[in-house]
Amino acid sequence: MEPKTNINPIDQELDRLDGEMRRLKIEYDIFFNGGSVKPPLDTKGRVETIIKRLFDAKSLTFSQRFRYNSLVARYNVMRELWRRQTQHREESGRPPTIEAVSAARSLNVVIRCANPKAEPEKVSEIYDYLIAAKRECGERVNNLSFDIFQNFIVSRTNQIKQQLASEAVDFIVAVENGKVKFTARASMDEPTRVSGMLRGTGHLIR
Repeated sequence: MEPKTNINPIDQELDRLDGEMRRLKIEYDIFFNGGSVKPPLDTKGRVETIIKRLFDAKSLTFSQRFRYNSLVARYNVMRELWRRQTQHREESGRPPTIEAVSAARSLNVVIRCANPKAEPEKVSEIYDYLIAAKRECGERVNNLSFDIFQNFIVSRTNQIKQQLASEAVDFIVAVENGKVKFTARASMDEPTRVSGMLRGTGHLIR
């Protein structure tokens, strides 16, 4: 039996930074669209901690340093955008509207998958939205790794496509009354991302 190839810890940290940055962007999108009453400062802190830890690392290769610099440059651009949006929001001095408060309690994101193995970016997006929603609602994430989640999405997609003769599956991350619901259904129309109530029967994913 061949020994497992050891993964470089720096590469693992870079992957983690990339993932946390994607999640932070999603959480800020939720925040600025009224789906959360507080900015995602915890996730922002984790991103900046990883950035500092990698900056202090002495053993980065040229390719690792290049990837690190690219990620930091992208983060700085997003951080400046979030700063301006937050400043504008604070300067407006307006309290949250009834619609915004309602959105914070009822938020739905719909992502369509036809072939998860060929659409890893969509699986990653579903995963990031689910983790972000659970964090916003104070729910435990436990040990839900991306690999386990990806295998589940592939299995669930194949199952629904076969049982319901559908060409694709809509995965729905919803927040209703402060609780996260994760469902899947056979696609029935054009893929959308909407806030509010969803129509149609969903299949609860546990």
